[in-house]
Amino acid sequence: MDVNNLNLGFSTGVLHKSHTAKEALEIIKDIGCNALELGFVKLNRIEEGWLDKISKEDIAPFRYVSFHAPKFNYGNNRKTEEIFQKIEKIDAIRKLDLVVFHPDCIEDFDVFKSATFNIAFENMDDRKESCKRPEDLEHILSRDNRYKMVLDVNHIYSNDPSMGLAKEFYTKLGPKIAQIHLSGHAGCHDPIFKTKQTEIIKSIQNFDIPIIIESTVSSEEISKERDYILKIITSLS
Repeated sequence: MDVNNLNLGFSTGVLHKSHTAKEALEIIKDIGCNALELGFVKLNRIEEGWLDKISKEDIAPFRYVSFHAPKFNYGNNRKTEEIFQKIEKIDAIRKLDLVVFHPDCIEDFDVFKSATFNIAFENMDDRKESCKRPEDLEHILSRDNRYKMVLDVNHIYSNDPSMGLAKEFYTKLGPKIAQIHLSGHAGCHDPIFKTKQTEIIKSIQNFDIPIIIESTVSSEEISKERDYILKIITSLS
């Protein structure tokens, strides 16, 4: 396997404890990653202006760029419109490959009918009541053939440490999977170089699609996490 062809990178959210999104993406770029997710799962990061500070030049070096939309009860309301406007603004600067949503908190899927950006929904972890199994996502994706899926293998591990659930997702929804979310699971999104949960990495069946690492790390640890993951991926070939 030629790891140089991998679209592998991090979410800016992995450094949220110490860096803004703009600062984080500079670190991700500097360590040589070609994929990036603008991690705005927390709405307050948008409200505090973190997204507004990101320019076209900031994200131009990346081959693949996705956006993690905030957890919010999306529906027919003004706040949904405001969030969509923010997404559309960054989408106009650089066409986003995917915009990722948590499906469990969406009140009205009709709000996506007129969206101009690329939409994806991810499977949820064991803390959620729904959207954890292939049939849940299958029902959502059947609403619109534009919809794609982000397979979060950390979330799968939280529901099924055997990772058999990953096989079910690939069997039922393989062609719809457009991105991977990857991290270790010792409690939440933990560094795999620490947890050594290689089975999470090995559950990925298609390395041709982009992989976004969501492990919460420090700026000193981020290269270690990438290098460990690359080592395991290389060993699979």
